[in-house]
Amino acid sequence: MLKKIKNKNKKIKEVRKSLSAFDKAVISWIAPEIIRYQKGKIWKIFTFSSLIAAVIIGILYNAWTFSLAIIVFAATYYIINRENPKVVEVAVSDIGIKVGERKYPYNRITAFWIVYDPPIIRTLNIRVKGDLLMDIPIELYNQNPGEVREFLLEKIPELEGQAESLSDVFSRLFKI
Repeated sequence: MLKKIKNKNKKIKEVRKSLSAFDKAVISWIAPEIIRYQKGKIWKIFTFSSLIAAVIIGILYNAWTFSLAIIVFAATYYIINRENPKVVEVAVSDIGIKVGERKYPYNRITAFWIVYDPPIIRTLNIRVKGDLLMDIPIELYNQNPGEVREFLLEKIPELEGQAESLSDVFSRLFKI
């Protein structure tokens, strides 16, 4: 993964010559788009056994739709998670935050907070308004969180005291 990140850094430096204002980063770093947790043999055996048991229970209780839903869920999860996450550039500029190809101007960002408990959790979270109010976690990877925080405080308000969301805690604990 580090080799991919180094190669990506070289490509980014080459492309920087013809960039928009979003791309003229004050702070930038390379990070995986999402964090994938390593799943061991025990996790795979337990998950597969649980899925089979749920399908069998659904069939025994004549709940065909439940069994079908479990199978569709398992297939969807497998398809989504079989590829490695993309390595993207995160650029914090004077007009907004760009993550890969997605751009979030500061006028759409209502707040930010940083959850930092290395080596487990290192995320910059932004709350974006639009059709729905969304919280978007951005992996900080090896970026200095203090530097990011100081710059963003000049642009958008910080939500102090925020912790990792319950869904993120479950995702990390159950490695999903």
